[in-house]
Amino acid sequence: MRWLTVMVVFSHRTFRWSLTRKRMLWGLGGAAAFWALAMIGSGYGVWASKKIMSFSRLQKETQEQQDQLRSSLDQAQALDAEVVALRKQLTELLKLLDPKANANLTTPAGPSSTAPVPPGTQERLARLRQDLDRTSKQAEAVRARMEPVVRAWSFTPSIPPTAGYMSSSYGVRLSPFSRANEAEDGILGYHSGIDISNALDTPVQATANGEVLEAGWMDRYGWGVRISHSQDKETLYGHLNHLEVHSGQQVTRGQILGTMGRSGHATGIHLHYEVRLNGKPVDPQPYLRLQRQWLRAISRQS
Repeated sequence: MRWLTVMVVFSHRTFRWSLTRKRMLWGLGGAAAFWALAMIGSGYGVWASKKIMSFSRLQKETQEQQDQLRSSLDQAQALDAEVVALRKQLTELLKLLDPKANANLTTPAGPSSTAPVPPGTQERLARLRQDLDRTSKQAEAVRARMEPVVRAWSFTPSIPPTAGYMSSSYGVRLSPFSRANEAEDGILGYHSGIDISNALDTPVQATANGEVLEAGWMDRYGWGVRISHSQDKETLYGHLNHLEVHSGQQVTRGQILGTMGRSGHATGIHLHYEVRLNGKPVDPQPYLRLQRQWLRAISRQS
């Protein structure tokens, strides 16, 4: 059943369109669906904007996590200091018992026949030996637990490289440059890292200790930095606006490498961040949470 007919008459030809109720409903439904998608997209944009975290807040959070780790390390240092104090007390007691004997922890000493021994000295000596043995074992246990964590923590990417919201994830995606994407695969490209978007010149930080292997123009990545953290781990920071480091420089976790930009093949201002194992890109997202996971594990063990 025709609901509306439109006719356009020219001198040599007449054009005629008929609109049925069914077509009209389909058209209205399509318009409503488009409007709903637009509203969802706008809502996500507002949500993403609210989720953007300032870099100063990110640095503060990173510093707090580092302080938490250092406080755990201080446990081992405090126990070491206690061991030194106990050894000193033990040495003084051994000298008091036998001034002529070598005061050490392995040679037992008996009371001297030439000097009076204060009452309770032997009991105090036994308690000191017990305290020294217990504290030494505690210090060894703390060091054994902390040293591998600290070693891995220092040279493993484990914090966000910058503040912002993730605008593109790792893996297959629709390339914004068709054949000009990271792997040059056509319309469907392989994204070898994650993109984090924020304002121009948002600072970008190193995610672990390491050595700068490359700092400069890196073709499709634009201005970028590549850091070696160990024999098998590297990170890459692309599309920067300014660089703050140079090749061969040693950097530490949280050190500023440069600022966010849109150099190279970039459709907007963002950081392209990669984590590479044995030269091959892997998903960086699990590495962004490692530091918090380690700290929670340490807290449970303490």
